[in-house]
Amino acid sequence: MDVESVVRTAVESGVFTKPSADQKVFKDQCAYCFKDPHTKDGLYINLKNYHAFCREHAEIYANNTGNNLYVQFESTKVFVEEKGDGERADGEPTNKMTKLTIDADPKFEFEDKYCVVIHPNYSQQFFNVQGVQEIADAIQTIANSTSAERLALLSSTSNAWDADIKLITKHSNLVQHDNDKRLALSGWHCEVENCGLDENLWINLTDGAIRCGRSQYVADGQKTNGNGHMQDYYAATGYPLVVKLGTISSNLESIDVYSYDEDDAVIDPNLEKHLKHFGLDPSKLEKTAKSTLEMELDMNEKWEWARCTEDGAVLEPVYGPGYTGLINTGSSCYMNSVLQALIQVDSFRTRYSEKALDILLNCPIETIHNDFNAQFAKVIRAMLSGDYSSETDLEHNNIKPLQFKRVAAGNHAEFSTAKQQDVEEYIRFLFEKISQNSKDEVIDPTGSLRFQTWNRFEDIATQKVRYTEQEELILRLPIPEALLKPIPDTENRFTVDMSAAIQAAFDVQFVEVSIFVPKNIFFWFQGYKSPITGEQKGATNTITMKTFPDYLLFQVSKFTYNNLGVQKKLDVEVEVSDELDLVAYRGHGKLEGEELLPVETPSEPAAPEIPANVRAVAGELMVMGFEENSCLRAAFFSNGNAEVATNWLMEHMDEPNINDVFVMPTGTPSARGEVDPNLVASIIDMGFTPYQARYALKQVPTVSEAVDWLFTNMETIPVETAATGSSSDAPQPSITEAANRKSYKDGSEKYKLIGMISHMGSRPDSGHYVAHMLKDGKWVLFNDEKVALSQDPPKKLAYIYLYKRVE
Repeated sequence: MDVESVVRTAVESGVFTKPSADQKVFKDQCAYCFKDPHTKDGLYINLKNYHAFCREHAEIYANNTGNNLYVQFESTKVFVEEKGDGERADGEPTNKMTKLTIDADPKFEFEDKYCVVIHPNYSQQFFNVQGVQEIADAIQTIANSTSAERLALLSSTSNAWDADIKLITKHSNLVQHDNDKRLALSGWHCEVENCGLDENLWINLTDGAIRCGRSQYVADGQKTNGNGHMQDYYAATGYPLVVKLGTISSNLESIDVYSYDEDDAVIDPNLEKHLKHFGLDPSKLEKTAKSTLEMELDMNEKWEWARCTEDGAVLEPVYGPGYTGLINTGSSCYMNSVLQALIQVDSFRTRYSEKALDILLNCPIETIHNDFNAQFAKVIRAMLSGDYSSETDLEHNNIKPLQFKRVAAGNHAEFSTAKQQDVEEYIRFLFEKISQNSKDEVIDPTGSLRFQTWNRFEDIATQKVRYTEQEELILRLPIPEALLKPIPDTENRFTVDMSAAIQAAFDVQFVEVSIFVPKNIFFWFQGYKSPITGEQKGATNTITMKTFPDYLLFQVSKFTYNNLGVQKKLDVEVEVSDELDLVAYRGHGKLEGEELLPVETPSEPAAPEIPANVRAVAGELMVMGFEENSCLRAAFFSNGNAEVATNWLMEHMDEPNINDVFVMPTGTPSARGEVDPNLVASIIDMGFTPYQARYALKQVPTVSEAVDWLFTNMETIPVETAATGSSSDAPQPSITEAANRKSYKDGSEKYKLIGMISHMGSRPDSGHYVAHMLKDGKWVLFNDEKVALSQDPPKKLAYIYLYKRVE
C-alpha cells in the first residue's frame, strides 16, 4: 500500500480533526512529561486534538484512546560554519536562520522536521503526504502556529524584579528654609566643631546643614568613619529628610534619601528641586560613594548570599532521581525551593509520583494543561524520575515548571505575577490548593504536615478558661529581643538558640495592648475586659501541641515591621538543633477543676467617624476629578498621605466597587493594606494564622478584642480560598467542620532535621531563596537549576526548617 493510501485510511478511520482557524497547537512539551522537540525522537503531535507527547507517552496515549495518528516534530540544532564575509559555508547568508541565532560563537540554527507516523509503527515515517491535502494543511498549521504553551505564557506573565521597594516619603512637600545657603559641588566636610570628616556626609534638606553619618560595618571587624552627627542634628531639630552627598548624580533613583521619622530609605518625588534649593544640581555631580543600602547589601546580603549558596566553594554536581534542578522562570526560586522540600515527604511522593500516570491518564486531554493535579503530578514525577538529571546529557538536564506555576497560582493577586514572594505564605497557599484538589477517596498529602494545637485562654480576673482547637501547618518561632545575643565585631547581627525560640513559641502570652499609631499621633491602652466581672485585668493565652505530625515545619520569625508597616529582616543566626524532643509541649484539654468561660457573641461595633485628615486628603484628590467615595478609600488606605493615596487610587481605579459608598472600617489601616500589620503580628504571636488575625481585626478594632473575638467566633470565619487568598462570598464550611473531616497524624514527639529553605535579602518578597536537603546521608544544595553536594550547609541562616519524625 502506498503512502497516500495508508494515511488516507487513517484519516477516514476518524482519528483526524481538521485544525480550526484558531486551533491551539501544543508543540513545546510532552503533555505528560518535560521532553521537547529537541530530545531524541522529538514530539508526536496527535492529529485528533493537537496535543504533543514524547515517544513513550504517545504509545500510552494511543493505546488508551485509539487516537493513533501523529505528526512527529523534531527540531535539531545545527551549527553554522562561516567562510567569511557574512556567508555560510553552504553559500547562504548567515542571517538567514530558520528559527534562532545565538549571537556568539559558535553560531547555530534549528532545523525542524515533520513527518506522519501511525501508532504502533513509529519506525515507518511518511514525509511525502502532499497527496492527502488535509494532512499537508495540518502540518503547515503546526509549523506556522505559535505554540499554545507560549500563548498562555504571553497572556499571563507580568514583568517584575526583585529589588527592595521604597516608600514615597510623606515629606515630598518639605518646607525648606530660605537662608540663602548655597553649597559648592565638592569639598564638603562635617560642620560640627572639631569633627571635620570629609566622608560619609549627609545634607539636611530643611536647612542645608551638613553632618557626618554614623559609623557602619562594611566587613567583619571593619567600619566606616562617622560620628553620627546628622542623627544628633535630627534629634535636636526634628528636621527629618537627609541625602547622602556622595550619592548625588543625574540618576535620581540612585541617590540615597533617608527619612528619620519614617525610619527608612525613601523616594522624594521633589528631590531635584530640594537639592537645587541649596545649589546642588544633580546633573553636574557624579556619584562618589556607596549608598547606605549598597553598603548594607555588601555587608549583610552578600555574606548571607555567599553562605547560603556556598559561593566560592567548588561544589560537586550530583545527578539522578530526586536531584533534578528547576529552572527559574522569573523570581520563581521560592516555588522551586518548596518543591524540592516536598519531594522529601513520603506522602507527596506516593500521591504525585507513584500514582502520577494514573492522574495524567484520568485527566481529559482538553483540560490537562490547566488541571492542578495533572500539572503537579507531571512536575513531581519528573523531579523523581532521573530523566532530567543525567551526567551524560547535560543539555537536557533540569526542567522548567512554568505551566505548574501558572496553574497553581490561578488568579491569585501575588503568586500569579513574576514578583518574588514569601516562601512561608506560598507553602500555606499551595497546601490549601492541594487540599481543595484532594477528593474524599484520595489521600491528602498535606496531612503528613498538618497538626493541631490547644489554645488555652484564661481570664485573669476570674481565672476561668476557654479551650479551642486550632489547625496549623507551620510552627512559627518568635524571636523575642531578650533571646538575641549580639555577634561580636558585627553591627545589628545576632544569634539565638533554637530551643529557646521553641520555648518562646509555647510561653504564656498576655493579651493586652499598648500600641502607638504614628500617623494619627495617639495611643491605645487597653487590657482584656472580663465578661463576668467587667474588670480590665487582661488575659493570657497558651499554646500546646495536640498532635505531632510525621513532618514538622518551622518558620523563624526573622521579619519584623517598622512603624509604617514595612517589613524588615533581622540578621539572626539560629543555633540549630539537628534533633528535637518536643514531649514537653504536648498539651491537653480542660483539666479537672477548671471552670469554663461563657460563650459570648460580641455586639457589632459601630462604624467610626471619618477622621479629618482622611477627609482633607480625599478633598485634594477630588479636585483632580475623582469621585468622593474612591477618594475617601484612597485616603484611608494611605493613612492620610496624599502621595501614597494618589498612587493607591491609580492602582485600584479598575476595581468594580471603587465608587461604592465608603464606610469607615474599624481598626487602623496601613499604606499596604486595610489592617495594620503590627496588630496582625501581635495576634499571630498568640498562635493564630495571618488570615484569622486580619479577619478578626476587620470585626473589632483592638488586639485584645480581636483575640477574644477569635476564641468565641472561630467557627464563623469563612474558609480562606487558595485562588484569591481571601474569604469567599459563597457559603463555605466552617473551620471546625473542615477540621472534623480531617484526620491528623500523631506519634512520637522526636524529630530529625532533613531540610532547610534559606532566604537572602532584606524582605521575604525580595531577594533569593535556595534549599538544602539531607538526602542519602548527605546535604545537597538546590539553587534553582544548580544541584550539588553541600560542603557547609547554612543551618544557622535558614528561614524554614523541615523536620521528620523519628520513632
